[in-house]
Amino acid sequence: MRVHSILHLLAVTLAMACLLGTTGTAQPAKGKSHTLEGKVEGVQTDRLTVNHGKVEGYMDAMTMPYKVDKPDILKTVKVGDRISATVYDGDYTLYDVHVVPPQPKQKQK
Repeated sequence: MRVHSILHLLAVTLAMACLLGTTGTAQPAKGKSHTLEGKVEGVQTDRLTVNHGKVEGYMDAMTMPYKVDKPDILKTVKVGDRISATVYDGDYTLYDVHVVPPQPKQKQK
């Protein structure tokens, strides 16, 4: 009986370890995706502070720091850049961050 209990406990522990191993990866949340567009106000070692407009169906306009899915972007983005990124319900990480090229100014006629 004791060996059976130990084997059962081992099997449960192994199953939990497998579940934790698959959920701990850096994948986007399963919630609905939204496009966030805004201006970079700060670049920190592990996040971007972005002043963005309202993200329909997700959040009001605000300035706040966000983690990023690919830290290498922090080496290329600078204060003042306009960016576009994907956000997911319940997740305050910016995914697939792109710098939006400046629009050429229109000449007045």
